[in-house]
Amino acid sequence: MRIIHVLHSHGYGGAENHALMLMRGQRAAGHDVMFAGPQDSWLGQACAAENIPACHIGMHGLFDLVSHWKLRRLARRWQADIVHGHLIRGAMYAGHAGHRQHRPLAVCTAHATTAKTHMHRCAHIIAVSDAVRQNLAHAGYDIARMTVVHNGVPDVHPQAPTSTRQALREELGIPDHVVAVVNAGRFIHDKGQDLLLDALAHTPENVHLYLIGAPDTPYGEQVLKRSFDRSRVHFLGYRKDVQRILPAFDIYALSSRREALPLSLVEAMAARLPVVATTVGGIPEIVEHERTGLLVPPDHPTALAAAVTRFHDDPDMAHRLALAGRDHYERFLTDARMVEQTLAVYQRCLAATHP
Repeated sequence: MRIIHVLHSHGYGGAENHALMLMRGQRAAGHDVMFAGPQDSWLGQACAAENIPACHIGMHGLFDLVSHWKLRRLARRWQADIVHGHLIRGAMYAGHAGHRQHRPLAVCTAHATTAKTHMHRCAHIIAVSDAVRQNLAHAGYDIARMTVVHNGVPDVHPQAPTSTRQALREELGIPDHVVAVVNAGRFIHDKGQDLLLDALAHTPENVHLYLIGAPDTPYGEQVLKRSFDRSRVHFLGYRKDVQRILPAFDIYALSSRREALPLSLVEAMAARLPVVATTVGGIPEIVEHERTGLLVPPDHPTALAAAVTRFHDDPDMAHRLALAGRDHYERFLTDARMVEQTLAVYQRCLAATHP
């Protein structure tokens, strides 16, 4: 198949990483892939670094007629089979490019529980969790035109990383006596890093919090200000190697107020970390309380603190749940499975247009 992925974003986040993983995996499976979107973006630069063909399409707003024309012409000239839009803007542009066409066919991915508009022209919608699919159904979309494909990540730790753990802790400056709790994500209110600061005050003194991500947002600045007098809070900044360094930590804590299905949580499960996460969006679809992790209510720092303390006080339980999380990852949350299921959606949709 010939597949164009369409995404408008200049930043870095789960949707951008998701699209890049799909392009990598689909190319490795023998398909031709291309990225259409801003080339002066994180994803555009990542595609250039990996020699993934790309076409600059600015998509200035939802109704940029020149960009709509450029994408439709690209899809025809390149003889694309699938135009796959990501996020709301990508979905709208892909939908117009493939509207009333047998080739290319428009597919889009809904990456958020707030995604509700501009997907009607797509032949099929991929939801990253059942929570996303249910929200779309409530918004009036036909559930028969939707498929859930959970986010997946590559396996960068096929063996238990016992030999590298100490070296990583030394690299990051984590003392031996510290129980290191980590969180990775954009600094926005929905991610709830402020709740982790509040929770930390109710955990044992040797529990330290490590925050990965660039706090260069208004919300991030607020979190920084609140942490100035807290010696147990450490900011690691934006890192390209989050999966590589995860084995240095002891617990992964996800404090989000809203999520669809966070890649960071899947990465933590793959790295064999015991996870604490909030019961929002699709998280309960992959974390079963007291089997593959601990679940707590959103906006509840006391519950976060209690769950972290349970892992601190019972390392055997933490180890057991971490291994169960890793097993769930291996069976259901690999990037290979995500790519395979996405390609199956394409194939079903194309077959339906030519019975």
